[in-house]
Amino acid sequence: MKYIERYFQRNNIEVKHIIYAYSHNQYTTICLDSGKEYTCSMQMHELIDYLPMEEFVVIRRGTIARLSGIISISDTGIYTMIDGKTFQGRKRFLSDHKKLRAKLQLNNTTVFAKPINKQHILPLTLLEKCSLLDNMPIAYCIIELVFDENGRGLDFIFRYCNKQMEVIEGMPVEEMINRSFYEVFKNGDKKWIVTYADVALNGVQRTIHDYSPEVDKNLTIYCYQPEPGYCACVLFSD
Repeated sequence: MKYIERYFQRNNIEVKHIIYAYSHNQYTTICLDSGKEYTCSMQMHELIDYLPMEEFVVIRRGTIARLSGIISISDTGIYTMIDGKTFQGRKRFLSDHKKLRAKLQLNNTTVFAKPINKQHILPLTLLEKCSLLDNMPIAYCIIELVFDENGRGLDFIFRYCNKQMEVIEGMPVEEMINRSFYEVFKNGDKKWIVTYADVALNGVQRTIHDYSPEVDKNLTIYCYQPEPGYCACVLFSD
């Protein structure tokens, strides 16, 4: 497996950042949590032999996924990944998919499984806390992770924005609240969603340093989970 190791080193691929991989036309595509994809000639069985498979699961022939990168498994065996990508699992083994869903406790996340076009309000206690930040001279927002009515179509809804968000984003707060991130920013880069989903689902803290084409600014964003299913962001522009 030395050539796989050399390939990973040459492309700066770290195993911990792989969220899924799939085969097609005798090639294998490896997808990272940064949004980058690498297509190569290595065979899937070779990649499986190289990876720590206790951290991954074979969804179907030629497709593997990191366990911590799965955010939803439907009753029909559709897997939704942390970046919104979906895969149909083996239809002959629906009970196995449901067992995995239970093992990962994904069936306990029904609070997120709401149609995107339905209004949903944060608990009052959290809204009360947010109101203290209305006039804070630093941009701050809270976004909620949501699915469509079929448990697919990962997106985020702005649930709170303080006044300084208008300066960073260049639009009134009322045009952002309770609207989809990708409805507000139609040219929004999907790479952001991986980090936000990781924070909202896993409770980790992440820092983003990147150029935002949505607002044409270099941003530093500090993210944390105020409640399960939500990502709070503190934003600074360079």
